[in-house]
Amino acid sequence: MDRRALALVLEEIGTLMELQGENPFRARAFYNAARAAEGLEGDVAALAVSGELAKVKGFGPATAEVARELAATGESTLHRELRSRTPDGLIELLGVPGLGARRLHTLHMELGIASAEDLERAAAEDRIAALPGFGKKTQAKLLEGVAFLRSVRGRRRAPEAWTVASWVVGLLEANAAVGRAKAVGELRRRLETVDVIEVVAATRDADAVIREFLALPNVAHGERDGGACARVRLADGVAVALRCVEPEAYVAAVVHGTGSPGHWEGLVSRAASLGLRLDDRGLWRGTARVGVDDEAALYAALELDVVAPELREGAEALAAAEARALPRLVAYDDLRGCFHCHTTYSDGRASVREMAEAARARGWRYLGIADHSQAATYAGGLTPDAIARQHDEIDAWNEERGHELWIFKGIEADILPDGRLDYADAGENILARFDYVVGSVHSSFGLSEAEQTARVLRAMENPHLTFLGHPTGRLLLSRQGYRIDLDAVIDAAAERGVAIEINANPRRLDMDWRHWRRAREKGVLTAINPDAHSTEGLDDVRWGVNVARKGWLTAGDVINAWELDAVRRHLKEGRKR
Repeated sequence: MDRRALALVLEEIGTLMELQGENPFRARAFYNAARAAEGLEGDVAALAVSGELAKVKGFGPATAEVARELAATGESTLHRELRSRTPDGLIELLGVPGLGARRLHTLHMELGIASAEDLERAAAEDRIAALPGFGKKTQAKLLEGVAFLRSVRGRRRAPEAWTVASWVVGLLEANAAVGRAKAVGELRRRLETVDVIEVVAATRDADAVIREFLALPNVAHGERDGGACARVRLADGVAVALRCVEPEAYVAAVVHGTGSPGHWEGLVSRAASLGLRLDDRGLWRGTARVGVDDEAALYAALELDVVAPELREGAEALAAAEARALPRLVAYDDLRGCFHCHTTYSDGRASVREMAEAARARGWRYLGIADHSQAATYAGGLTPDAIARQHDEIDAWNEERGHELWIFKGIEADILPDGRLDYADAGENILARFDYVVGSVHSSFGLSEAEQTARVLRAMENPHLTFLGHPTGRLLLSRQGYRIDLDAVIDAAAERGVAIEINANPRRLDMDWRHWRRAREKGVLTAINPDAHSTEGLDDVRWGVNVARKGWLTAGDVINAWELDAVRRHLKEGRKR
């Protein structure tokens, strides 16, 4: 048991309690313990078993007992009992945007709603609108939410999928009958969410490997799918598909499995133009197999530079591969720091010094602190006095240790509904105190597309705005972004010299990679920002790197891949716009 697993179980217990109408204060205790668990460090299981966890702020006897039982047995009796009393369809409905556990309990008790189909039927009959506190507008939004839920059903965010894929590949590679194994498909192309985790394994004993695969721990259902393929669904609903191939076919099978279909079709056509034949078993000249030991060799045999998996969306990258014009994509090791993270001054869980030490431990040269602005009262946004205290602390660090890691003074200023930046109308020019400003929308998501676009465009006119933060506000698999004309936003960013961040939090990954080719062509810069609320959160930049690479971005396009002096110059010049 680690802190993330503990937090997940505690959070779900609180949710299940709300769903069943239990005392809200009891549910709140589990939510608070979940937040506390996320900030734990060290051996969490040892803390739980020893009873020391009960002394940690945020925990009480009941929550500490759940942790102890989890650490000792791997499950919680309370969690199991609550889960067994809750219909599966009701739990699925928690994924409907705007439908929290308390409201869902009301729908369940008043209207008997226990599934997406029940909700749709009740909405069609106007029964939801008739309930106190709901109304027709809420009813319509819930119907939209059900459609969204269906569109993402079964998908998983990349970090969760990679955790499962690494576990499966590790078990396969430990099998003496397996020579090589690799995760392919959407996951290997670094898509932000995936439907199925696909794995290719090289073996001469497919039967034995498939038997072991179907017997994996935590498998709820499994079946053989054709001669050398199998598919399982784990207890948490994750689907994993395995294809076994002979070692000679492994490279072609990996390229085929990685896809995309359009990219693969482009490769097949390329092979045919050279008098070769490519299929998922290998590259052939007549009936003779062309030996290739790895993907680079396969692409070379087709007279192409190897295309990074991130760029294998369609056949577009093949023209660049043929012209030897593929970009040198930005990589994790290129990063020198970041500009969007939070501390205990607002809603973060680590101090300025702790965040700085963590950044230095990662080999970074600088770190930008951007706590929430005053309007974000829900997140402890900074008053002018708090800003002064934080800046004094940053100045002291920089004087003492700036030669090791420089801290930039930033703020995540709310973009208010009328497009003003928070603090913009203060009597003193508060925004001028900062080295940079991240402007973000955190409210009024229901504005029309025209209104939301106008709001953001007005914010971009403010000369202090450096970065536009998470520009659509989406939360992957749980909330669609607000309606906004991103083409207009990109054009304005290019004109005014505003960078658009890639928010690397794996729940956001915003701005989406599909927009970055156009933004780059317009000259828009980015920063890969983790939006970290803890020291561990700094590592989320790796997910943002995937977005940048899928968007064809190089280190030159990413401000936090630049050296310190170049960043200083850019931030200083940016304030002169």
